[in-house]
Amino acid sequence: MKIRNAVLEDVDGIVKVHIDSLKTSHIGILPSDFLDNLTHEWSSPRFTEALSKPLKDASLYIAENENGKIVGFIWGGAERNGDDVYQGEIYAIYVLNEYQGAGIGRQLVEALVEDLLRHHIRSMLVMVFAENISSRRFYEAMGGRKIREGTVTVKGEVYKDVVYGWTNIENISHKLK
Repeated sequence: MKIRNAVLEDVDGIVKVHIDSLKTSHIGILPSDFLDNLTHEWSSPRFTEALSKPLKDASLYIAENENGKIVGFIWGGAERNGDDVYQGEIYAIYVLNEYQGAGIGRQLVEALVEDLLRHHIRSMLVMVFAENISSRRFYEAMGGRKIREGTVTVKGEVYKDVVYGWTNIENISHKLK
């Protein structure tokens, strides 16, 4: 598996992973009509902008299989809501269902953590749907601590979310090696 910085030409592959992963990992969490109607046009602008006009201290990494197919990605950088404790944030991480459990998510997190550390960002958080148990277990296994609960609105519906945090991401980097 190859982990590398994404480039603008990767948008289509990233969008495919985003949509396919949402459709498989959010069954029973988000409404089926929402998941069934996800389109390239819905997802593409955010990643096109992320790669053509990146946020300060933000990075997008992809995981490619041996055939060069994008099978996962992570997008993260500086925390976006002015948190007093956590400087960095995982904005999104998705791995195709058939590639989950092979350590790709950990490799992607490690790439992002190393990048955050280069930008002098030493702490990080991530928000996840409360009902997304597999993602919550992933963050807990990596040492993330539940720091708060809240809500997120998707298409007018309110969902519970959980925020996990790491006060020292250097610990993540050492755990992953």
